[in-house]
Amino acid sequence: MTQGVIRVDEPKPPTDNKADAEIFLVECARTLHRFGAPAHVLEAELMRTGSRLGLAVQIFSLPTYPAISIGPLDRQRTFHLRVDPGFIQLSSRDTMHAIQRQVLEGDLTCAQGTRAFRELHLRPNDFGLLWQMLAYGLSAAAAARFFSGGIREIMASAILGMMIGTLVVLLNMRRDRAAVTEFIAGILATMGAWMIAWIVPPIGTNIVVLASIVSLLPGYTLTTSLTEVATRNLASGGSRFVGAAMTLLALGFGVAIGDKIVEHLPAIQNIVSEPLLPWTILPAAFSIAFAMLILLQAKIRDSFIILCAVLLGLYGARFGAVLVGPQLGVCIGAFLVSLTGNIFSHVTKRSPNMVIAPGLIPLVPGSLGMRGASALFHNDAASGASWAIAALVVAGSLVAGLLAANVFVPPRRTA
Repeated sequence: MTQGVIRVDEPKPPTDNKADAEIFLVECARTLHRFGAPAHVLEAELMRTGSRLGLAVQIFSLPTYPAISIGPLDRQRTFHLRVDPGFIQLSSRDTMHAIQRQVLEGDLTCAQGTRAFRELHLRPNDFGLLWQMLAYGLSAAAAARFFSGGIREIMASAILGMMIGTLVVLLNMRRDRAAVTEFIAGILATMGAWMIAWIVPPIGTNIVVLASIVSLLPGYTLTTSLTEVATRNLASGGSRFVGAAMTLLALGFGVAIGDKIVEHLPAIQNIVSEPLLPWTILPAAFSIAFAMLILLQAKIRDSFIILCAVLLGLYGARFGAVLVGPQLGVCIGAFLVSLTGNIFSHVTKRSPNMVIAPGLIPLVPGSLGMRGASALFHNDAASGASWAIAALVVAGSLVAGLLAANVFVPPRRTA
């Protein structure tokens, strides 16, 4: 069995010693994983980095367990890392790539790079609780508009979104409580929608419930899992897919429990208010962009880039829907976003995720999967299966667009 090592022309930078280079590579893997790199990206990055450092590397990555083997097959050292699933942090990912480049270009030693990575892990969140509450509220309000809600649904979704955002931040402070976040959020969304509809009727509670939990829906995780499967990272893709399914089930179970409780409360007027004019889509897109800036941990200076990415994804998908229908039209939106992200990366030498993540998140099929899970909990298996298949079709369409864009403009190598 031969072990492939990527051949590159760049010279190897000076390092302290082989042990420092190995530890730097391990910290590079930990950092990439923590900041949301999928398995195929993590593997490619580490293979190239190892080659630049003169190390033979083999990677096995799962959402909670990357293993890095370094050295020839007969003298390998293997490092096992038990980690939590990573999430996207755009500014930290940019900083991580800058540190990586400095080490490979010889501006920093491997030991200094390792220390910089560990300091990056300790960096506090750029946005505090109040900002995160605002982001959850804005994303919920924008989602209510995209779900054809009126002004009452938008206001109710914003209020509930901020409440659920506060709950998420507080529960995630402790690992033992984080596991029940989605379940409790589903109950809170249903009960809160009923309460608001009881105080200021009428309100379309179905729209409010779905919009208020939209930031918790695992549509991006589902799309990432299918991308990993498509790139032959079957173990990681399968594990991530199961994780996304469990998140949907927890949310759906919480909503179902809330519905059962509401059945024993006074009846409300579940009527959707008059929809807004078409031009209000644009303010909703601005709200999503600002929410993405906070939730994806970007810098204020990148707000215009994120806004352009959101608009490109939304209107690219709308253009695609005119051509081939709504479920397949998102493929064109994903293609345009990914193509632009790769070009942006080549021009600015920054991570393409700065464009791709905020551009794709408004397109992912989390709401379709949630409707499927909710239908299953209400004993409507036919509708549940239909919604689930629709979610898979949309996710597959997004993956096709992403991979097609990588053929036309390959992602820039950061190592």
